[in-house]
Amino acid sequence: MRVTADPPLTSTRQQGVALIAVLLLLVFILTIVGGLFYRHQMHIQKVTRSLMGEQAELFLLSAESWAKSVLDEDARNSTTDHLNETWARNLPVLPIEGGHIAGCLVDLQGRFNLNSLAWYTSKSWEDEMAADQLDTGKTTRRRILANLMALLEMDSADYRIAALVDWLDADSWLVSPDSAEDNEYLLQTPPYRAANHSFTELTELSLVQGFGPADVFKLQPWVNIIAEEVGINVNTAPPLIFMALLPNLSERQVEALIATRPIETVDEFYTTLATVTGETRQTLVAKLPAEFLGVGSRYFSLQATAELAGVRMAYNSVIRRDSDGRAKVLSRLLRHLPPVDEAGMDASIFDTGCQSMGEATATE
Repeated sequence: MRVTADPPLTSTRQQGVALIAVLLLLVFILTIVGGLFYRHQMHIQKVTRSLMGEQAELFLLSAESWAKSVLDEDARNSTTDHLNETWARNLPVLPIEGGHIAGCLVDLQGRFNLNSLAWYTSKSWEDEMAADQLDTGKTTRRRILANLMALLEMDSADYRIAALVDWLDADSWLVSPDSAEDNEYLLQTPPYRAANHSFTELTELSLVQGFGPADVFKLQPWVNIIAEEVGINVNTAPPLIFMALLPNLSERQVEALIATRPIETVDEFYTTLATVTGETRQTLVAKLPAEFLGVGSRYFSLQATAELAGVRMAYNSVIRRDSDGRAKVLSRLLRHLPPVDEAGMDASIFDTGCQSMGEATATE
């Protein structure tokens, strides 16, 4: 009988260790390969999104070129600007290769210019406060903003508007004891100084004493920050702006006034306003100075969005028409928007926030 000897125990252990080492090496290799593959996929996605973003930006710049050409053509054909013209028609959601684009032009001069408050000096502010005691009812820059803020259910106290004046004016003198200049802002954490120049971005308003981000959000649809004195275009101003200009106007009177647009001249506006309100033309001119009004516009804003292969971008540019009627871009702002679930994707995600300013209401 032949007896087979069992293999040495040491040899079995060595084989087991070798097998474990091979398995560990295999796991290590798979981990490295998996990491390389993941990084490669991420790199591909980043490059793809970057390319799609650049392509979307080019589409938005094309929309800007379209807006400039429309404004150039409008300047050649008329001296007034109103909501029945081609430029005021929203660009519908248009299909482009791999996505969509939508947008509109908004007349910035249909809004109140916050930068116009820099006109005030300590003396003019005091004179206006004194005139208020006589209750003349005359429209002033301060009153327009105060009325607008009241209509928006915001605190319209004079000290807030005074702080805004001192932020914008070029000097460091307080227009009101309750206002703020460098001394007050240097006590903040972190400390900073008053700008003492016009707004370049509306978000700066949140730095002014008494104001915050919520105020910026509420005022944004109703104000502009144009760097020069321009009248409010009565052909594009929304009802809320008319009620801020003349707080005694009723909603029905505002509707009747808007129904007469377009208006060709400021004189015609006064005549129409007299018919609507029943007041004399002379009384209305005394209440609402012509310097605050206009029937044409030079400043517009293009608001557009584009979606391309899941990349969503919002675009805003400010366009000015010079005295020769040529449109030029003053500023551009490009933002990336969060992605949208494809299952819930529809035309509503391309909403630019555009709407006819003549149809806007305070609750929107």
